Parts: sequence; structure tokens; C-alpha cells
Amino acid sequence: MKLFLYTIGLSALIAGCHSTEKKTPAADTTAQEAVSRRIAVQEHLPKSFYKRFQGIIGERNVVINLSRTGNNFTGTYDYNGTQVNLITDTVINQDSIILTERGLGDWYSDETPAGPKLHLKWTGTVLSGLRVQSKEKSSIRLEEKYPEGSYSFNIASYQDSIKALPKLKDSPQAVISYEYLMPAGKTPEVLWLDKQFRNIIKILNAPSWDAGIKAEAKSYLNAYRTEIPDMKDEKGKLGASANYSRAQQLFMQYNGGGFAIVKHLVDDYSGGAHNNYGTTLYCFDVKNQKHLVLADLVNIDSVSLQKLVEKNFRIQYKVKPNQALTTQLFDDHLAANKNFFFDTSGIAFLYNPYEVASFAQGQIVVSVPYKDLKKYLNPSFVKRMELNL
Repeated sequence: MKLFLYTIGLSALIAGCHSTEKKTPAADTTAQEAVSRRIAVQEHLPKSFYKRFQGIIGERNVVINLSRTGNNFTGTYDYNGTQVNLITDTVINQDSIILTERGLGDWYSDETPAGPKLHLKWTGTVLSGLRVQSKEKSSIRLEEKYPEGSYSFNIASYQDSIKALPKLKDSPQAVISYEYLMPAGKTPEVLWLDKQFRNIIKILNAPSWDAGIKAEAKSYLNAYRTEIPDMKDEKGKLGASANYSRAQQLFMQYNGGGFAIVKHLVDDYSGGAHNNYGTTLYCFDVKNQKHLVLADLVNIDSVSLQKLVEKNFRIQYKVKPNQALTTQLFDDHLAANKNFFFDTSGIAFLYNPYEVASFAQGQIVVSVPYKDLKKYLNPSFVKRMELNL
């Protein structure tokens, strides 16, 4: 059984979302001390963290949400109007890493060709380096920043397992693991956000994150134990399909403007030809303590929105105008679903395996740019996002 908890001391700017309250000198001093501590303890890149980086890649302003547990890096950022994932390519040493870009729909697949790479070096306060795409190279400079309306998080991971046949060395086993973020701070908004995160993991009523995660893991492993007799073949043996696994990951998709968008990935194998996995996105208006629905962003009828989704699906998945959508999907239409997120470029819809296409298609993500939605956007949302349309 393993339990890891990593505290990120980065809560200098989480006292409120767009707050108009004036800071006292004591509050300013506390904030300055927090920043000083942050720089001091990060002479080397920590082995586990969540960080919100802001800076420049080439001539483009970017914000990167980056998490790390051990040698596993997970991140997202918007590059040239396209949201991409970042995954580990190479950990050169404690302060030098290479991350690979993947499309949001390629999040899970290991068979997707490698995309552009970010060659990064931590210098104590800055991540600097190069973005390399074929022969094109762009300089990178990223600083850890938490402007008002963005939030700090602690990161933790947990893993446990049991053998089906404890006395057998190579016994099939069940493994359960978690990687997750916990909002850091004690303001009413942050405490509300913490409840939302705990509800996603289904530990809302647990006395603590630690206790809740352990209880959920124990329940899963106990259920596996009761299924073992039914897994045996006619000779009383267990095959490879008796190796069960369940992994949950909770990571940031967007962090700013009083909004926090989190993605929850669940990957489960409980026998059969392959695993099953899916990602659910949660959009939180932390400032107003509200779980957002699509109507909070746009005022549009379903038929008009479907046309925009289908138009952008064709563009992004290279389906020609004279081709039916069934060249890639189950049906010759693609309606917007409730599994959405937004960023500075537009609103995107994520479809999990078997939802609109085969398992082999993986996750499908369709991004609808704000320019296509301009006449439907709610003015209050445009103002909050500071969209220049």
C-alpha cells in the first residue's frame, strides 16, 4: 500500500475571485513571504507538483496547467487556438525534461504519432527551453503565476493491490490507483471547490481525502476478492483476465478568471478483450460557487449548435463535405453533448469511446471557436473571459 501527499505552497493569490476588498499590510506581508518560500523551496524542480505556468512560446502567450507525480507529467495548454495535452517524453535529470504534445482526443492512445516536443529546463523560478516541431524551433519562457481568480492545488497519489491467490508468486491481482488534485486554501470559494472535487471522486461524506480514498480502494479490492471463485475455469485456475485494474486521475484543464475546469479520467479493466475508459469534464464557476451548464455560456438552440459541431468535426477530423459522417461515426449526425469545457479559444465537446464511434476511434474532441459562436455567447461570459471578438 502506498500513499503520497505533496503540498504546494502557492496560495498567495487565492483570497478571492475578482475581489474588491483591499489587502491589509499584514496580508501583503504574508503574500510576499509565501512567494519567497515558493522560490526558496523550488531551487530544483519538485518531484511532484501542480503548477500554473504563464509565459511565452515563440511569439504566443500561453498558460500551461502542469502536474507531476514521480516521472509522470500531465498537462494541457492552448497553442495557436488549439488545446493540446502534454505527456512525458523523457526525464533527463531532476531539472530537465522533454514533454510531448498530443491532441485532446489522443489523450489515452500510445499509438498516436508523437507531436511537437517541449524541451524544458528549470532554473529555479522559470521553465525555459525550446518547442521543437520538425525543423521549426520556438523559444520558451514560463513563470509560475497565480493571478487573481486562479487557484492553487495540492497533489496526491494512492495505490493499493491484492493478489487473487496470495501464496502464488505470479498470481493475478487487482490494482487500484488514484492521482488527484485538492484545492489549497480556506476561503469560502476554495472550500466549496474542495467539496465539488470530493464529490467527483465519490468521497464527499468522508472525514478527509485520505480516509475517503482508502475506503473507496478497500471497497474495490473487497469486491474483487468476492469475485475470485467465479473467475476460475473448470480446472480451478485463473487466467490473465483475472488481472483487474482501476485508475482514476483528476487534473486541471483550465484555471483562471474565477473558473476551474477539471477532467476526471477513469480507466477500468475487469476482464474481457480490453479496458474501458472515459473522461468527464466539470466546469466550475468558483467565484459564484456554481457548476456550469452550457446555457451559462451560450444561448443557442440544439439544431444550430449541432450544425456548428458537425462543421468543426469535419474540419478537425478531415471529413470532406461530400463524405458522410459515418466514415468515422456511428451515425450521420453529431449533436453537442453535456461533456464540455471551454478555454480562451472556444468551447469543446468530448465524446468517450462507444458514445458516437467505435472503441478504436478513442476519445473524440470537437472544438467550436468563439468566432462561430459570437452571436450566441452570453455577454456576462464574454466579459468574464475577457474575449475580444
